[in-house]
Amino acid sequence: MYHRQRKNKQRIRTKFSAFMMLFVFIFVLVCHIGLLNPDLTASVKTSFQDTLKGLFTNSSKQDTALSYSESRPENTTLSVTFLDVGQGNCVLAESDGHYMLIDGGDRSHSSFVVSYLQQAGITALDYVLISHYDADHVSGVIGALYQFDVGNVLSPDYSADTKIYQSYVNCLKKQNITPVHPQVGDTYILGNASFTVVCPDRYDYEEENNRSLGIRLTDSSHSFLILGDAQSKSESAMLNENLDLSADVYMVSHHGSASSSTEKFLRAVHPAFAVISVGADNDYGHPAQKTLSRLEAQDIQILRTDLSGTITAYSTPDTLTWSTGR
Repeated sequence: MYHRQRKNKQRIRTKFSAFMMLFVFIFVLVCHIGLLNPDLTASVKTSFQDTLKGLFTNSSKQDTALSYSESRPENTTLSVTFLDVGQGNCVLAESDGHYMLIDGGDRSHSSFVVSYLQQAGITALDYVLISHYDADHVSGVIGALYQFDVGNVLSPDYSADTKIYQSYVNCLKKQNITPVHPQVGDTYILGNASFTVVCPDRYDYEEENNRSLGIRLTDSSHSFLILGDAQSKSESAMLNENLDLSADVYMVSHHGSASSSTEKFLRAVHPAFAVISVGADNDYGHPAQKTLSRLEAQDIQILRTDLSGTITAYSTPDTLTWSTGR
């Protein structure tokens, strides 16, 4: 379990103002000394530049502290669980007793997802969000739709010529559910949290992964970016829309494929943590080494379901705490 201490924004602004005043004082002092001794000025300037470089390089990352704990914080306002469904995606979000299921893994993990929810005492889901209609995302959802009362189904506005998609459509009919196809910018409430749709901007992408329905989930203290299998074209569209993509936690799209999580996109998101949902020894080579290298280059802490099992993040007003199944 990991712990991230967040600093009060007002304190940061105060410290920054004090630092800038000190900066101006030192600058004036150095200039004054330079008039008396130019050689000394060069030496002081070099030392001063090195100090500034140390202060500003990855300053936000230096605020991250990691520690281990075995208990869920009592003042948790939002929990996000990344279920270990092998080579697939499944996320359970909870806030103030309200629940959202995002994807459900493949058919072989459907019973696991249903059992996990039942053991958690869940009887109803406020939202079921389907990112797209690939089998490793939508298959496990079908079992949940049959087993739990569902308030809203949010899904992308396209169809797929597959048996699993037809099974999904038949399930909706039997359960008398009419899905909602949200647009970018639509915002929904989940207990004390909310989530906003950030993609896709359109549905005529040739690659279905870029049609993934993605959201930014936040409780105002911490935020999570979950984008299904969105690839670089969808990422570029999000950047062009000038959306708020900043997140403490980024669920790495498409299981860590090299076609997602571009360097430019990661800079915009600027996460402290990245979660990769991936199957051990999968046939796709996920996560790609290129993706891991991009994450590591930006000092992003990486958690993986193939290594840690089911992973849960607990958000409180001051901390972000992680629990893993292994």
